[in-house]
Amino acid sequence: MAMVYRGKYTAGPGITKIVVIKRVLSEYADDPAFVEMFLNEARISVGLNHGNIVQVFDFGQVDGEYFLAMEFVDGQPLSRVMKRLKAKGFAWMPAPLAVSTVIELCRGLHHAHTRTDEDGASLGLVHRDISPDNVLVSYEGEVKVSDFGIAKARLAGRPQTEVGVIKGKYPYLAPEQLKQWPADARADVYAAGVVLFELLCGERPVSGNELEIFQRATEGRLTPARSLNPSLDDDLLAILKRALAPSPDERYRSAEALQQSLSDWLGSRAPRLPTHARKLLMAWSFQEELAAQHRPVALPEPFLRQLQTWRDEKILASPALAAASSPPSPVMHEWPALPPELVPERPPRAPPPPVPVVNAQAAREFSRARLQTLLARDSFWWAVMVGGSCVILGTFALARAWSRPVPMTTQAVDPRLAYARGQEHSLRQESAAAAVWFRRCLESAPSNTDCRLALAKAYEAQGRMTDARDAYERFVELQPQGAEADAARAFLRAHPP
Repeated sequence: MAMVYRGKYTAGPGITKIVVIKRVLSEYADDPAFVEMFLNEARISVGLNHGNIVQVFDFGQVDGEYFLAMEFVDGQPLSRVMKRLKAKGFAWMPAPLAVSTVIELCRGLHHAHTRTDEDGASLGLVHRDISPDNVLVSYEGEVKVSDFGIAKARLAGRPQTEVGVIKGKYPYLAPEQLKQWPADARADVYAAGVVLFELLCGERPVSGNELEIFQRATEGRLTPARSLNPSLDDDLLAILKRALAPSPDERYRSAEALQQSLSDWLGSRAPRLPTHARKLLMAWSFQEELAAQHRPVALPEPFLRQLQTWRDEKILASPALAAASSPPSPVMHEWPALPPELVPERPPRAPPPPVPVVNAQAAREFSRARLQTLLARDSFWWAVMVGGSCVILGTFALARAWSRPVPMTTQAVDPRLAYARGQEHSLRQESAAAAVWFRRCLESAPSNTDCRLALAKAYEAQGRMTDARDAYERFVELQPQGAEADAARAFLRAHPP
């Protein structure tokens, strides 16, 4: 449908940049629908400028042929990264790396979702085709979203894409897309959840033909993640469940909300994950390709040891082992089982020393004689009297102390602790309990914007729109700038008093 070239862009004397040029093939140049889709990608992508989105520099028409000049990402699509990991013995991507990758994906999506026109009105941009093929990972570890060819947006002077036309890769489509209903940013959140599921489990949550995928996805009958990867913890399962909810209203309302939940998980489960971990994973996965380009990367020993640890965890968490009737031995939690031929023979043990034979009658007579000697001593009885007096005086002192009234003091709760407790309840979708902790956070720190925003979201999740509106208004007063403030204003506009 389109030919892709690698080219060189010359901005001035001695100033060049490697780019990718996408050219519409001649047999498709006469198809108005395809040309419109191609130009739609150009119009949308040119207006997107974010580190997690492939940048488009130029587009146009030369000699009747349309072209698109975009950023060259020196790396591999995420789908190829997953295949390479499986070829190297990983059934799934290690959870910290998978979560950090989807966090970057969510950042790019949130930037696209919140784009506005010249008048400040939201474009309502939805990618609609998020999949591992359209997520690029550079050899430097960067994650970038590409291919906005079938994205849907409200562009000035351009009609929206028709409702009722299914576009995108079927296993990654949200239920509302499969039903041919209008889709918003939450459809991309669902697709990001499918990508996260596939990274963590090695398989998609639904598979089969189009009819089977439609029925299972719309009914929420997804493959349990823990049946594929038993090592997943409850918090990560809760994130997957909410991202893949069949109803958009039960899903994360934005890619930023999903990103925040994943960031909280990463901060608590893998706080020491190096920032260059993805770069090292790419270098290890594609050593042959980099060596062929004369770009070998020295992999540090700690990273190789960590890879071995992850590989061992994958062996120990395999479904066959998890379904075994008896639990694995403690040794298997540290090292994988070796083949019999590699297990060295143990030297024979020395025989235990003989147990001495003791005469029971003589032992009883010896003990009785020692007891009589002890009772005949005056020092023994003095020790008994002194010890008993101490016990009586101590008991009396404790009774007096307990009888005194203890003054009641109210101690303020640490705002950070209260916020963390509230986030834990939010991850479990316990909005009422989360709101209690966020209010306690604000009692100690009334100007804490994180607690104020989290309280507003908790009220919104409970359907308490009046309380949510008050919390959002207070948050905007405290923090008038930023993406969160823009989202709060959007809520206030959508829910007037």
